[in-house]
Amino acid sequence: MLFDAALVDGNRLCLIYECDGIARGVLAAVAAPHHLAPVKVASEIIWWIDPHWRGRAATKMLDAYERWAAGCGCQYVGMVGLGADPAVSKLYARRGYQAVERHFLMPL
Repeated sequence: MLFDAALVDGNRLCLIYECDGIARGVLAAVAAPHHLAPVKVASEIIWWIDPHWRGRAATKMLDAYERWAAGCGCQYVGMVGLGADPAVSKLYARRGYQAVERHFLMPL
């Protein structure tokens, strides 16, 4: 449903990174008003790249995501970092992202 919604809703995005006809990565996002401020924000929903295809794939996908967000009129663009991989934090910092808060989740 997530991918289908991205095909028809201009405020949703689903990027597929493919090589040799095989999907090697996906980035899905939504653009919407922020729930705490009167600004439009792009928020990543899913981002995954096959470990053997990371590197340039990541920057290409982020470039496309950021262009899409700007085209949607977003004032901010957000990415999630789970904290376990310092390379992800370094990638985001190099691109100008700033850490804002950490989320905690407990299964019930």
